[in-house]
Amino acid sequence: MANQRTLFDDQPTLAPCDPHVAPYDEPRLTGQNHTILLRLRQGPASNVELADLSLKYTSRISDLRAAGYRITCLRGAINGINTYLLEQ
Repeated sequence: MANQRTLFDDQPTLAPCDPHVAPYDEPRLTGQNHTILLRLRQGPASNVELADLSLKYTSRISDLRAAGYRITCLRGAINGINTYLLEQ
């Protein structure tokens, strides 16, 4: 069993730019988590935009929060469009 591959073998790791995530605590984020984190690093993103990246974007946001990234949701009062921010 020592040669058995895992889900995360050969997957890229992301250096956290969030100062609240210590480099040694950095998890391996792949796939849609990676995509959403890269998008949030560019600036605020709406729920409509994140849904284009992943239909289950709220689960991916939860994954990122569990990994230590601080992500804030600013709820839209009228039109239901929320904005997500990566705090740095």
